[in-house]
Amino acid sequence: MSISFTGSSAGYSFGRLVLVLPLVAVLLSSDDIEASRARPRTVAATENVRLAMPRNLADAAEAGLTGIEFEVPALRESALKQVARYVQSRRAPRRGKVADLAFEKECATPENDVAAAICAYETDRRARPETTTELKRSKSERREVAGQLIEEHWEAVQEIPYQGVVGIIGSISTKAELLQMGKSLGSKSECVGSKAATAIAYKLEEHFPDIDSVDVARSLYKYAANCGTDFAAAKAAYRLALLDVWRNDCSRVPDLMLRVEASPDAGQFRSRAKYWRAYCSEVLGRRESSKEARESLLFEFPMTFHNLAANGTQGSAVDWITRDTSPPIAFRSLVRPDMNGFLRSMEAMIKLGSSDLAAEFADRSTAKIQQLEPEVRLYIAAMLHKNGHALTKFKIMSSLFQDSPRTVSGPTMRLYFPLGFYDVVEPHSGRELDPLLVTALIRQESAFNINARSRVGARGLMQLMPATARMLAPVRPNRLFDPNTNVALGTQYLRKRLAQYGGDVELTLAAYNAGFARVDEWRKRYPTENRILFLDLIPFRETRDYVSSILRNYYWYTKLYGAEIAMKRSPSSELASSLSATLLPSAAAESSAVAAESSATTTTPTGVAAIDLSMTYQAITRAQSGLIVRPPAP
Repeated sequence: MSISFTGSSAGYSFGRLVLVLPLVAVLLSSDDIEASRARPRTVAATENVRLAMPRNLADAAEAGLTGIEFEVPALRESALKQVARYVQSRRAPRRGKVADLAFEKECATPENDVAAAICAYETDRRARPETTTELKRSKSERREVAGQLIEEHWEAVQEIPYQGVVGIIGSISTKAELLQMGKSLGSKSECVGSKAATAIAYKLEEHFPDIDSVDVARSLYKYAANCGTDFAAAKAAYRLALLDVWRNDCSRVPDLMLRVEASPDAGQFRSRAKYWRAYCSEVLGRRESSKEARESLLFEFPMTFHNLAANGTQGSAVDWITRDTSPPIAFRSLVRPDMNGFLRSMEAMIKLGSSDLAAEFADRSTAKIQQLEPEVRLYIAAMLHKNGHALTKFKIMSSLFQDSPRTVSGPTMRLYFPLGFYDVVEPHSGRELDPLLVTALIRQESAFNINARSRVGARGLMQLMPATARMLAPVRPNRLFDPNTNVALGTQYLRKRLAQYGGDVELTLAAYNAGFARVDEWRKRYPTENRILFLDLIPFRETRDYVSSILRNYYWYTKLYGAEIAMKRSPSSELASSLSATLLPSAAAESSAVAAESSATTTTPTGVAAIDLSMTYQAITRAQSGLIVRPPAP
């Protein structure tokens, strides 16, 4: 059976009657025929305008309503039949050239927007992945180029992307060779190897806190930051600034971080750069500059951990984020009407019980979705939320919040930070773990997908490796896809590792991602009492983002749900009030006793209180120290 997307609505049936009854065609003028064919398009366009009117977010996020339910019956039935045939073809796909020919024939002239959307999607899905121009080099090739760099032929890597240069420098194993290369390159007045300079400096960090390695790395970062304008130069400026903070020298950090913020290639560092610019501006007594950087963080990067580190202690500064105002949604786009067929296809898939295909459509089309109005993007996220597809929803909402901060509110934050599987998590957390911290970890590890499986074989909600699970209990690997089993073993493992680090949550989270041997190595490499600095110095981007994301998640979970959970735990308003004050960072910030207990603030030489550890950190340390008041066991 070939894939068929032909419509069967009343509007299209008239066109077929013309073909069957030539006499009717003779009696009608060509203008009349064209007008009759245009009627379905006119109806669809009118429907788009009507369905683009603002609606309540709860209609989609809670009631599960979709635009197709409000279409005229003929258009709705046509879309459902077309999508039903497509779903059938995907569930039992044809193979080989016959299927390709059938697809090409059906999609040569798609009759309406749903057919066009499906055909465009299938064309993209069937396309072979693009080949990269930068081929992966063998070990021998990397060593050969590394040998040229050791002989100071810096032009050997001039046309190689930065990550390729990192791999080449990584093949140089001896500190002596790295130091020799670094001293030579860092002393040059002309710009001949900025990418190599950044890569060598980054490799030398493996030998920190050796003084020679630190000094040469700093000189290389300075050289690269002054020479280049690409990602390598921005990274060099960023790492140099962090090393300056590490040495308690803030004098040039604000200027360096401004350069990082201005780089179009340094998106991964931008919120961090603003944080450290605020930090050092405050240390230097430049309060206006610090205020500007904090405000920039608050309004440009409200969801980030570094915004919370800078502004989280000020409840009024973040309360606007969780205001009760619910932004509207729209079922259809007026800016991109060509995308309405895409929306209708997703809606039909959901109505036909194939929400997984709808989520696949959205996941492969996130770049196109970003071109839609904020109201439509929010609608797509709400559809995915209602149907349990969190990961794609998170991707859409992450870019939406950054592009349109006005969409951030209490209701949308609850979509972005859902309290998934809390009924499973809470009983297994015990007295040692805050269940909201476990929920924050699950959100990051699996996006609440019980069937999640990583490239290396980690499974389930808390992404446990089968070998790790077997250390805790005799369990078959596939049992890790069971939420209750996974969370029971995952929380047991988390408690065990927390004890290993003396209750230090952040180090435990870093080790949960990168391994405990690496974290122990990084602690020796970057000795510092400033916890946020340590987290930002972690050399693995994945681990840096992982830890900061979970800390951020935990902050917002306590902010959004702490009081509600407190009230459910005990009918006693006094107990609930006490628990709420402990769980909610904004409430805790008002307690001078907490501020006195915490090591989260330091005093600068100017006497100004510097930013250091966020209220997120304070909330976590209080929680794991047993300071949360829990109701007595029944």
